[in-house]
Amino acid sequence: MKPERITAIRDGKRVPLFDGEPLGLHSPSPTLLIETHEVPSDMPLSHVITEQIATLFLDAAHIDHCSDSLPPERLVVPAGAVALSLRDEMETVRWVRPARVVSVRVDDRVLAEASLAAGRSGRATVMPASSVQSAQLTMLMSALHTEQRDGFRSGRLFLDGIEQAMAATLVGHHASCAASESGGGLTPAQARRVDDLVRSRLDGAVALAELADCAGYSVSHFTALFRQTFGTTPHRYVTRLRIERAMTLLAKPHWSVLDVAIDCGFQTTQHFARVFRAVTGVSPGEFRRRS
Repeated sequence: MKPERITAIRDGKRVPLFDGEPLGLHSPSPTLLIETHEVPSDMPLSHVITEQIATLFLDAAHIDHCSDSLPPERLVVPAGAVALSLRDEMETVRWVRPARVVSVRVDDRVLAEASLAAGRSGRATVMPASSVQSAQLTMLMSALHTEQRDGFRSGRLFLDGIEQAMAATLVGHHASCAASESGGGLTPAQARRVDDLVRSRLDGAVALAELADCAGYSVSHFTALFRQTFGTTPHRYVTRLRIERAMTLLAKPHWSVLDVAIDCGFQTTQHFARVFRAVTGVSPGEFRRRS
């Protein structure tokens, strides 16, 4: 079974938006698709994009563009800028010179949840833009690019968190009207259920949607309530609990570093060592020697 691709409608058929194969691994998330491409200069291509796509330009680009509602123009997009897709309208695009890009599809259901969590109703309408200078979007998409290059070692929970942050940023700052904030927090019983679920899954993957279901909320609403209750994001909370567990196991001499890493949900000892040092300031071996 081929991995799902970011697509467009071309000549009446749904086809990949970019002709070439993506660089790097495919996203493990079923809703957040991530593709890195080296786009060549090419003949004009006409298509209709029906999904919400954000594209981070790793290189400056020159693009000839026109659509049913926009006259022909040459777009000059600087490196680090983000383009937000023109949706449900025929457009013609020609890349004047090659450029490297990272494109991300944000699922409409995730955008709708972010809209509801922000106190809005109905479909979130993100405004199309050829070049958005948004430090937050650039940072989030750069993090996804880095995660892809590292083989998605941080797991689904990390991707889920980036997806929620992107959806909230798009709805809050790039939609047709401003969002209002929501308040509240998890009840003690909800917080206890979530904490119990996290602790029972420290040796494996836990998806943000599972935690949200456990508390009885949509993912985007849950993320805001979790931060208010625990004072941090779900990903950072899970990481902290995993490192705390690792510290306990490293104090037991019969546990190897590899066994500790696996029991605490890390795929490799290298990833475990990197995260452990980032949290504690020392390597697992140094911590064991000091214990």
